[in-house]
Amino acid sequence: MYLLFDIGGSATKVAIINEDEKIIKKTSIKSKSNLKDFLISLEKTTQKAIEKFDIKGIGISSPGTVDENTGNVGGISALEYIHKYNFAYHLQEKFNLPVAIENDANCSALCEMHFSNLKDKNVAFVVIGSGIGGAIINNGVLQKGRKLESGEFGYMLLKNNKGEYTNLSKLATLPNVRNRLIEEYGIEKTTYEILDLYFENESPYYDLVNEMFQYLCMGIYNISYVIDPDEIYIGGGISQSEKFINELVMKMNEGIFKESKAIIKPVTYYNDNNLLGAYVNLIIKLKEGKKLCIQ
Repeated sequence: MYLLFDIGGSATKVAIINEDEKIIKKTSIKSKSNLKDFLISLEKTTQKAIEKFDIKGIGISSPGTVDENTGNVGGISALEYIHKYNFAYHLQEKFNLPVAIENDANCSALCEMHFSNLKDKNVAFVVIGSGIGGAIINNGVLQKGRKLESGEFGYMLLKNNKGEYTNLSKLATLPNVRNRLIEEYGIEKTTYEILDLYFENESPYYDLVNEMFQYLCMGIYNISYVIDPDEIYIGGGISQSEKFINELVMKMNEGIFKESKAIIKPVTYYNDNNLLGAYVNLIIKLKEGKKLCIQ
């Protein structure tokens, strides 16, 4: 059996998967505010899994620019501390188990490649969470790029409503709408409540979420023309919201956006795509006989 971690801005999802590729146990850990507590949570979870199951390896899905050979995580994300210490290598050495780590959006893509038939397809993934990640499959091959940042759509430069340059991640996610509601209106709601109130045309939720959709459509429009993929998959927890996907598809079929003719669909396993992709990456590394090496 294998232990899987999917590290996110608000929580780290944890799963045990067996040799039949079935998730037999799943839980989550609230994200920690510092590196020390983060490492403690990883160690405790790993120790408990080892005591209960015959764990043969650990697969990790992580935000940021992930070097799958060393385990180092570069770039930026909602969790600053994961970029300052090689936690994947730390787990490998502490528990003497094979550890494989990959970018979360790449994991989502690896999941679809393994469990669905994407052979010879050109596909883009837009993974929406606290920020926006992305991945590109070109003729059935996951693209990495010179800086390991191929498909990082969240870095796409746009201007906000004040005319200031910012990026797609900060403009096109519900968690950032939530932050604006707190800062500008003193309103504190969950992202699910915000989306529901949007569909009820409640103010100020409707205007802010509608603006979010417009920015997301801009990003998808640009992706569609730059890459011209056969399909664009939407990943992350929001992918399981049929109302969200339907609204996005509707808006992509309006005005200038419909010219892109983008084919949009949710990832197959919704919130589990990253976990399953972490497993696929781990299996690949085990077959190749590779382990993390920081030297």
